[in-house]
Amino acid sequence: MIRPLASILVVAVFVAACGGGETTPTGISSPSELRGRDVGVVSLVDAATLEYRYLMQAGYELEASPAEGDVTLHEAPSESLRTLLAGGEIDAALVRGLDAFAMLEDGDYRVLSHVSEEVRALAKSPILTSVLTTYADVAASKREAFLETNRLFTEARVYFDANRSGVFQAVSGDADSDAEFVAWWWERHDLLFGDFSEDVVAQLLSLWTVAVDVGDIEAAPELESVLFNTAEDEDDPPLTIAAEGDRVTVSLAVLDHPGRRAALFAIEQGIVTSDSVDLDVSYLSQSALTEAASAGQFDVVETSPIAVALGVERGLDIVVLSGALQDRDGTLLFVRE
Repeated sequence: MIRPLASILVVAVFVAACGGGETTPTGISSPSELRGRDVGVVSLVDAATLEYRYLMQAGYELEASPAEGDVTLHEAPSESLRTLLAGGEIDAALVRGLDAFAMLEDGDYRVLSHVSEEVRALAKSPILTSVLTTYADVAASKREAFLETNRLFTEARVYFDANRSGVFQAVSGDADSDAEFVAWWWERHDLLFGDFSEDVVAQLLSLWTVAVDVGDIEAAPELESVLFNTAEDEDDPPLTIAAEGDRVTVSLAVLDHPGRRAALFAIEQGIVTSDSVDLDVSYLSQSALTEAASAGQFDVVETSPIAVALGVERGLDIVVLSGALQDRDGTLLFVRE
């Protein structure tokens, strides 16, 4: 069930401004006790909420559908969830990223559930919350360039793993607190740019299975129809290296986030290079990424696996080029202490 948010936001801000609103501890000790309670989420359709809904259904036998259910979901900006929770307008908040990092340091809140960890145990697989995608015609015309791009991703990751602290500082600027957040983020996530292994494919299938179970998609796409073909078929023209002086530009759009900048640092700094491909990287907001994927503005776009499945259902020729974000322990459910 969804309730109008505007009124509770006004109340929460008013209470905070007036210095009142002392709240008592929630007394909630398990997600199973959220029946009939209000839970704040950033988006009703993002991967974090999908994980939470699946956990409630498969782990605690509670329905948390956006339309109706045992738990009422409130959609609000991430920075507002903390205010709503502090004011007692919601009973729990599903938080990721910088806001989760800050709330872990705040003694007024405690973690009720490490949602990603619990989902991983239930699904028997880490959760792949984004992938790199292209369209079938682009995949066919730039196949060699995409193979080379995946190699660049892989080598950039090798550099990152060998130089983490320096990369963290470089993408964070002068603020030590920002570098601490990036390090914390990487402890709980992974970026699988260029990884097209069987493990990644299994994680993609696991995410689609979760989405089917909660009713977000009707069925998982046929793998053969959506996976980038890395093996050369007999009918394919032979792979060729670009002639000297001839280069191919691959445009890439990913989420504007320090974790992505860290993963691509070696490429953008010219530490990892290619004789045939130039990678043109754009860092976009989530809404801009969604628009870019729909408009076909870039050769490669970071996309939700759910968007891939829904696009295939609508007849779009989407191709998954590689993995992207793996959430190991980045989605946390907080309550008041």
